[in-house]
Amino acid sequence: MTLRKRSAHTQTWEFPVESQGKQSLPELKESPPKDSGLKAVPTTHTLYVGHLNPQFSVPVLACLLRDTLERLELPVAREHIEVVKRARNTYALVQVAASKAALASLPWRLQMALEEQLIIKELTARGKELVLSEGLESLNRREEILGQEQLFQGAFLGSETRNMEFKRGGGEYLSVTFKHHVRRYVCAFLNSEGGSLLVGVEDSGLVQGIHCSHRDEDRTRLLVDSILQGFKPQVFPDAYTLTFIPVISTTASTPLKVLRLTVHAPKAQGEPQLYETDHGEVFLRRDGSIQGPLSVGAIQEWCRQKWTMELGKLEEKVKVLTVEKEQLQQQLRQRRRLMTCTCCVL
Repeated sequence: MTLRKRSAHTQTWEFPVESQGKQSLPELKESPPKDSGLKAVPTTHTLYVGHLNPQFSVPVLACLLRDTLERLELPVAREHIEVVKRARNTYALVQVAASKAALASLPWRLQMALEEQLIIKELTARGKELVLSEGLESLNRREEILGQEQLFQGAFLGSETRNMEFKRGGGEYLSVTFKHHVRRYVCAFLNSEGGSLLVGVEDSGLVQGIHCSHRDEDRTRLLVDSILQGFKPQVFPDAYTLTFIPVISTTASTPLKVLRLTVHAPKAQGEPQLYETDHGEVFLRRDGSIQGPLSVGAIQEWCRQKWTMELGKLEEKVKVLTVEKEQLQQQLRQRRRLMTCTCCVL
């Protein structure tokens, strides 16, 4: 049996569980931490338990994991265990109240429990090693599992930018406010360089998630499609992407998600296009804020800036082509001189 510590900030231990036959375990090279005589104050920690057996259902895995942690002297309530089933990695997030000393002795106690066969080997997926991690640093990040993105509640996504807008959502947001934000932000992103609207994220950039059922997802997709079909010029389906990112939480009783509406940067046109909503309103995105509905003078100013920008791009292309032309002409003159010298020698 191997025992590996992965990092200084996140303690991760892997314990191989043999699927065939019982193999002798090596003698322990550690002894449990000695009691200092001081009563340690328990604090709340989040444990990550990976490579669970996907053949078991979520309730069965939760019960087995609860029994396992009780054998390790880490009692935990059933509602504090969240099992997430994936095809390649079924794992659990567990909230436990324990002292640092108890967590420090966790690898020793788990090794003893495996040796004494107090933990059933079927808990671990076949051919895998039981992974146990303590520390939120390994959880507060985005993960990509089987092509499906996931976010952990409390993860920091950065600050809002010109191309990124956060909305907390919640309550009646999807049925009342969301349609107005779709018009404003999609129109503004189309008239700039594209961007994303994320619902379920605090203004500070912390992921919270919103309650969103499959029925809510279907309604939201229909709502977005119906609004954007009324935009002028026409907005095609490949111009935007609507996704619902699962949010992993150890406290929420119902599934949480982050809604992400991404507007792709418009393709370059022969002349600048200004998009307007199905209500005939025009919005722009500048320096992380929305401007609009715009007046006639503001629209004319936008057109002037767009044309100035396009003119600058064309002037840069002309300069590049002019330099290439001069280089080609110089190469042509050198070759003619070389041919003239060759003819004289002959």
